Amino acid sequence: MKKIIAIATALTTVVMIAGPGGAGAVTADELQAQINALLAQLSALQSQLATVGGATTPAVSGCAITSFTTNLSQGSTGNDVKCLQIILNSSADTQVAASGVGSSGSETTYFGALTKAAVVKFQEKYASDVLTTIGLTAGTGFVGAKTRAKLNTMIGATPTTPTTPTTPTTPTTPTTPTVPTGAGLNIYLASDNPASGTLVDTQSVAPLAKITLSNGDNAEVKVTGLKLKRTGISADTTLANTYLFEGSKRLTDAASVSTTVITFNDSTGLVTIPAGGTKTITVKADIAASTSGQTVGVSIAAATDITSNGSSVNGTFPITSNLMTIADGTLATVDFNTTSTPSTADVTPQNDYTVWQNIVTISTRSVYFNRLSLREIGTITYSDLQNFRLYVDGIQAGSAVANLDST
Repeated sequence: MKKIIAIATALTTVVMIAGPGGAGAVTADELQAQINALLAQLSALQSQLATVGGATTPAVSGCAITSFTTNLSQGSTGNDVKCLQIILNSSADTQVAASGVGSSGSETTYFGALTKAAVVKFQEKYASDVLTTIGLTAGTGFVGAKTRAKLNTMIGATPTTPTTPTTPTTPTTPTTPTVPTGAGLNIYLASDNPASGTLVDTQSVAPLAKITLSNGDNAEVKVTGLKLKRTGISADTTLANTYLFEGSKRLTDAASVSTTVITFNDSTGLVTIPAGGTKTITVKADIAASTSGQTVGVSIAAATDITSNGSSVNGTFPITSNLMTIADGTLATVDFNTTSTPSTADVTPQNDYTVWQNIVTISTRSVYFNRLSLREIGTITYSDLQNFRLYVDGIQAGSAVANLDST
């Protein structure tokens, strides 16, 4: 405000000293030119003041949101994903794609592999703001608290502290979770935890619950163990296989239910939450046949059911998902049993080598094939295989994947 007041005073002074008949008086045209220049500077400073004070509308053309308020990862959808792509495309060194889907003017609401790669470039470009403060040196492709804070400075949103969740003041149900705050690892149902619904017996990887893990410490936290309790009117065998996912990435192998308990363990970390960051994991399961009429869900009974690398665990326990009702139905089937994967024992270095191939048989009705995850099971190093491409009937599907990741 000091600059604007000083300019207003200067403007008044010009009018006062430029009266007619004074020695060395300026002409009317010269006076008007001075006034116009000062008005232009005043307008510019007022615009700067509005920006400093926090804009209420997005400064990025095409964005339908005013700020980034939720974490984003591969598989996410929505207007915030499209706005993310618009910001990424605003700079040549972080663009999602040079042409076609995802390129400037052709942004989408889906967070795919190209968006993840662009987010990695964005994080490394602004490493001092996004990575260094939480002890990272390379981008992850996960849009967490620090990345959202940087994006919000570009969209013109008022800075916020997204890592301190708000605690509801009214009694809650599983669909309106109580959000713990403070130091340590805070556990609660995600805001988009699945509502009660219907599953079909024989359904694969059916979503049961979404659980958010928020790290209130100043160092990363590795969750090394998690126990889930089966709830509802069902049998242990109803959940034929249970998995943990982060977005579209499967974190674990299948686990079975033993005396109502599902146990996941990994000494290297089932999931790692950066300092001040959050991650959401999804519990999914294969539903056994002939289970129509049963109800099923999962819960975390107590803080002791979560083990980590020394961080305390906070939450309102039990943390219980909504119950799903199982119905009888006929689903499409996808059969990957006919394999024709090459079995050569020794392979010389070469390009375009087929490492996996399968003849897929589909029955009952058409299906959408939207995800495939492969695991390397030999003794090679990760860098021995590069530039993976997936072909369906000889036509490349999706984009190339540069390297294997840690799983």
